[in-house]
Amino acid sequence: MPSSNQARSPIPKAYAATLLLGVAMSPFIINLQGSLSSFYPSSSFFLRRSLSFNDIENYSTLQDVNDIDKSIERKAKAKASDNKCNNMFLFLPDPQHFSSHGHGSQINTYIMSVLVGTYLNRNVLLVEPPNQVSQFAGGSQFGCPVDAFEEIHMTSPSDPSSSSTAASDSWQIKPDFPGGFSRLIDHQTWLSGGCPIPCADTFSYNDWARMSVKDTAMSAPITCRESDGRAVNVLVTAGGPLRQYFRRKTKESHFISSERWATKLGATVAEAKIFSSMSSTNTFALFDYAVGLMVKAGFLRLQPWIARDVEMFIKSFDLFQKVGTKNPVYDAIHVRRGDKLIMEAKQEVVKYWAAHGHSDMNNLPTNYVPFAHYLSQFRKQECPMNDLGEVTETIKRVVYVATDDPIVVKEEIANLPNRIDERTVFWDDCHELSFYFNPTDESAFHLNGDGETGFSDGTEDNCFKRYHRNIASVADMVILAKSRTFIGEFNSNWGRLIRTMRVRLDPYSIQYDFLNRDIEKNIVGDVLPLPEQPKFTKTLDMRVAWGPTTARLPGT
Repeated sequence: MPSSNQARSPIPKAYAATLLLGVAMSPFIINLQGSLSSFYPSSSFFLRRSLSFNDIENYSTLQDVNDIDKSIERKAKAKASDNKCNNMFLFLPDPQHFSSHGHGSQINTYIMSVLVGTYLNRNVLLVEPPNQVSQFAGGSQFGCPVDAFEEIHMTSPSDPSSSSTAASDSWQIKPDFPGGFSRLIDHQTWLSGGCPIPCADTFSYNDWARMSVKDTAMSAPITCRESDGRAVNVLVTAGGPLRQYFRRKTKESHFISSERWATKLGATVAEAKIFSSMSSTNTFALFDYAVGLMVKAGFLRLQPWIARDVEMFIKSFDLFQKVGTKNPVYDAIHVRRGDKLIMEAKQEVVKYWAAHGHSDMNNLPTNYVPFAHYLSQFRKQECPMNDLGEVTETIKRVVYVATDDPIVVKEEIANLPNRIDERTVFWDDCHELSFYFNPTDESAFHLNGDGETGFSDGTEDNCFKRYHRNIASVADMVILAKSRTFIGEFNSNWGRLIRTMRVRLDPYSIQYDFLNRDIEKNIVGDVLPLPEQPKFTKTLDMRVAWGPTTARLPGT
């Protein structure tokens, strides 16, 4: 049964040179930041933009920044006060090995924590392990950007290219630099309320970690007292108890929509009223609406150093040299193979081949679904045709392929019929498809190495290499989420996450419904008819290549 080996073409010289330039200029950047800090707050957009020498705003999220209502975060910062920090939901991303999962799994669990914490009407905080407690060199599973280190290392650093972990371990991380999951995600004030970790004088990270993994974590809040005597009610959980709670509640349809929950997610009055009227039995519609609110509020925001390096990396791609970086139009395909096919998706692969006449599961043509099957989602019917059914105008598509199996996928493309050139094929008498790939030279496609459990050959790792894999993966994620058409599947965490990030509120339906409510309230009769099941959200074009066609709940 054919399978695959994994490798990639050399890393772009422009990107490598820029990385080296960034390290070389670090002392200048750090000194510049110190000089400017007296004029501009260190968190200001001006300073972030000045120090990056680029506009990183468009690379700070997995969505179009124009879809974000920035007033939600702005108002939350203005209203933040310790007096509003009495009901807290603490989520610990690290315990129970969740920090060893891939990007998709970790972000999906974070999404679940946001949904549950806001449902319970609590301020949602992330609690990360201190650097000295972290199981990862550099204090985070997402590696080490140059920004993380004390200035002393910028004058005579250890060799970051060393294969030994000793090099990265000897670099001293700034004590206040975000670690853990927060090295990747900039948790928003409208979720946290601007609240600090509660009861820091009496509860350590180890105390919270111990409580977060208990079976009773989600049902046994505690009350602690701040140094000023103020009582704080705290619910603390890690990923395991959180998932159990979420799945049990959704299975029993016990999540009840309310205006309070919607408001906690940044809803307007009209949006909150619609949400409160949604049935708890229509779980998918309810959570799509909740996710639509989260996306509108810009809940998933990358840290500035992640956005900066993702921007730098993406702009080195030949894809964006083709389509440009201003309002680029392209399509994207996610092909997840590797270890995901060994366990979770194996039965779906068997079903695919059985439907194509191969009943012996021990003797299948391949242990994966062929790339050509993904391309079948580009249909002939999309092209203009005459009365005879002949295509009168072809569609040219620039297609980005994100995969952990690039060598085999490229071989499959090379064997497709109707090739126009080395990267372009004519598909189904309609589509002219030009394929582009991530150009990094990494042979490991998982955050942890060449698989979820690390490097199979025992290769030593360090936080610099981990950060490079992190940036390469996040770049793929950004490109997939912002594509015009996304082709993937729901067997992988990535496919489910990308679908979540493509959910949008439908303003027309919301305004139409609110208008009807107003008419009904003030003018008896003469109410405009609404569909029997109005749909207040929409999903940007996503096509499921194989496996289950029904989306799973966000975070699962």
